[in-house]
Amino acid sequence: MERVGCADSSLFILWRMSGFEIATLPVEQLDELQPIWRSLYEHHLALTPYMRERARPPHEAWQARRQVEREWLAAEPSSFVLVATRDGAPIGYAFVRVRPGALFATSWRASDPLAELSILAVAPGERGVGVGTALLDAVEARLADLGVADMTIDVVAGNAGALRLYERRGAVPFVVELIQRVG
Repeated sequence: MERVGCADSSLFILWRMSGFEIATLPVEQLDELQPIWRSLYEHHLALTPYMRERARPPHEAWQARRQVEREWLAAEPSSFVLVATRDGAPIGYAFVRVRPGALFATSWRASDPLAELSILAVAPGERGVGVGTALLDAVEARLADLGVADMTIDVVAGNAGALRLYERRGAVPFVVELIQRVG
């Protein structure tokens, strides 16, 4: 993997690997990520059949996701999106929030600012070939440049592959969040 730092079209290329590149994605191009997000949405539904009745329709969930991500990018200027592309087509992406760490938890300290890996998604045909790992390497390099020392990561219950990936990189379990119908 080679760290390059050059502009190609509207993307700023950060990394080149054999066969794909990783670049910062401008907010105006978020909609290009919809097919990859949709595969993650379907993967999450498959992992959580007990939540299927609560799932938003995909088009509604996509619109809600885009709206909140645009709001985060506007309000949190250090937040960013990295996209992996092969032959100019997106094959994976990472959405990272960079926000104040002071409200992380009352009993523990985290870096301030604190990063949150909101989404790491790789197209189904590109999984298992290093795209996710390369995206995480680029995320960590960007966070180091920003002076961020800690990153939180949410993982859908049952996503054993994602847990293994993050734990191999040094992430440790911290909080388990449950959901329950009341009444």
